[in-house]
Amino acid sequence: MSDGSDKRALMELRFPSDSKYLNMVHELARLMAESTGFDKIEAEKIALAVDEATTNVVQHAYAGEPDHEIEIHFDPEGESLDIVIFHDGEPLDAMPVPDFDLDKLVAERRTGGLGLTIMRQMMDKVEHSKDGSGKSMCVMVRYKQRDREES
Repeated sequence: MSDGSDKRALMELRFPSDSKYLNMVHELARLMAESTGFDKIEAEKIALAVDEATTNVVQHAYAGEPDHEIEIHFDPEGESLDIVIFHDGEPLDAMPVPDFDLDKLVAERRTGGLGLTIMRQMMDKVEHSKDGSGKSMCVMVRYKQRDREES
C-alpha cells in the first residue's frame, strides 16, 4: 500500500478545507472508482468513505476553519484503489471503534461519531498515520476483488 510519498498518484486533488467542496470530492471519488472497474454500488460506498474522511478533516482536524488545505491522492494501480488524504490539522483519533447497534443508535437519536465505522465498513483498510514531512494522513484501500463477505 502506498502512502503517497514514494511515487506520484494517478490523480491528486488539493482544495480548501471548506465544506462547500465536499460534494465535489464525493463525486470525484465515485467517478474514479467507477472508471477503475467498480460497479455503481461499490463506487458509491467508496465515495461515502472518502466523504466521511474528508468531512472529519474539515470538521475536526481543522475545526471548520476554511483557510487550510486538504490533499487527496487516488491511485488505482494494481489490485486496489488506494486513496490517501493528507492534512496539517489536528490528528484525528484513530482508536479502535467498537461495534455498534444501529437500531439502538436510531432509537437514541444519536448523531455523529459514526464516520470511522462507516469508513471501515466501506473500505478494506483504513489507517491513520503521519507521512515523512509530519502531515497527518488517512490511507484507505478498497480491493478490486474482495476476499471478505459483503456486509
